[in-house]
Order: sequence, then C-alpha cells, then structure tokens
Amino acid sequence: MSAVTAKGRRLRTAAVVTAWVAVLLAISFWSVRKDPPTVAEQRDIAEAMPELSRATGSLFAAAAGDDRWVLRLGELRIEDCSITPVRPGRVASRDLTVFVPEGEARTALDAIAAGLPDGYQPSVMAMRGGTRLSLYADAGAFIAIEAEALSVDQQLTIRAGSGCRPASRTAETTDPVAGPAPASLAAVLSALNADATEPETRAVACPDGGTAATFVADGGPADPEDGPRGVPDGTVPVWADAGGWAYRMGSDSVVVTAQGGRLQVSVTTACRAG
Repeated sequence: MSAVTAKGRRLRTAAVVTAWVAVLLAISFWSVRKDPPTVAEQRDIAEAMPELSRATGSLFAAAAGDDRWVLRLGELRIEDCSITPVRPGRVASRDLTVFVPEGEARTALDAIAAGLPDGYQPSVMAMRGGTRLSLYADAGAFIAIEAEALSVDQQLTIRAGSGCRPASRTAETTDPVAGPAPASLAAVLSALNADATEPETRAVACPDGGTAATFVADGGPADPEDGPRGVPDGTVPVWADAGGWAYRMGSDSVVVTAQGGRLQVSVTTACRAG
C-alpha cells in the first residue's frame, strides 16, 4: 500500500468521524430544544407553577363534590431544596385540608381519588389492617398529589407538589383574583364578636371555570375553656376538639382554629365566577 493511499484513507476516516460528530451534536441540540423533559430537574420552578395551579384546581374540585366535608386551602409555599448535594433548587406546594366526620377518612380519600381526572391515575392504598391510608395521583409534568392519614383522622391534608426544581427568578406566585369575601365570613366574625378586618386570601382556578378561595381573618381572643362558638342553630360541626371546629354554611366551609391565643377564621367558597 502506498503512502498516498494510506494517507487518503486516514483523511476519509477523519472526515467521516467529523461528520458523524456533527450529526450527533445537531441531534443533541434539537433534542434539548424540542423533546419534552424526562425528569423534573429539566424544568425549572417557573415552568412548574402553571401545572401546579392546574393540579390544585382539579384537587379542589374533586374534594368539593361532597357537602358533608369542610375544605380549607393552604398558602402557596415555595421553599429551598437540594436537587443534588451541590445543586440547590426550589420546591412549590399547596395543601388542601379536608375535615370529615369521624370514621370517614377512607371514604373521603376514595371519593377524592374518584373525582380526579382519569389521566392522573389516582389510587388509594390501605395498609396495616386498613388503619393507614395513602393517596397518590400523578398530575403530569412531574406534579404529584399525595396524602397520608390514619383511618381515624378527621383532618386530611392533601398536598400538590412540584418536587425539587431548578430555581427561577420568573416563577409566578400570584393567585387568581379571589373575588369579594362571602357574606358568611362577616356572619361568623359577628357571631364571635370579632371586628371585621380585610381578610387574607388564597385562591385557585377551577377546571370548569370560576375560582375557589379561602378567606382568612382574625376571630378575636381564644378561650381554651370554650367549645364551638358562633355555630348557627341546628348546625352540627363536622369536626371539633380543643384546637377548633369546622362546619358548613350552605356551600361555604367554615374553619375556626386557635393559634397563639387568637382565633383564626377561614371561610372557603365553592367554585364561583369572579
């Protein structure tokens, strides 16, 4: 074999390798730009927020299907987390607390799971002879809906969460407009002899339109010796203990809890037009 022929083959081989590397780089670039993320860490917290809002709205709608239960929306929380030991991130979540009559924890979780979109593939598991309950649903886009409870619990905390994501300065943390406070809030505050103040609001968009919101106001000093106060005649609280009480006023949910020597009143509306 001549030196010229060997050199030509080496040049052709180098050209083929170079072209192949260029093709691989082009495919990789296109994949990064066009392919959907395959793990949560590929979407930052800003991209997760609309999906979290959608999932929370679906969760609220599923839980609002039974008027025996009392609902309360939690605040939107964004907290620090660690994607890896050397890579910090942010995690977003919102809780929905569902107060149920004694002995109905399993019934409530089953009904909420049934009310979630089929695409979430929701499931409820009972362990340890049915005394421990677990709800899980995959809301897509790496958003999870989860709950853990005992079968005797009357307060069920169901959380929609984003998982740990890369941080972003553009994450949308504003709730939709809650609309005016319901008349039931003023009625509860009046029954507690509390001053009417501007309430804090927490709101989610409902999947079929409208907005559901929780209005939170100070209910005056708490008396540890008191039982439920200000409950309308003929209304039986769904839940009541030393920490507070919860009941329904028509379609509105009312929760009164004692915190730091004060009463906190939360009134949650059903989905309604703004």
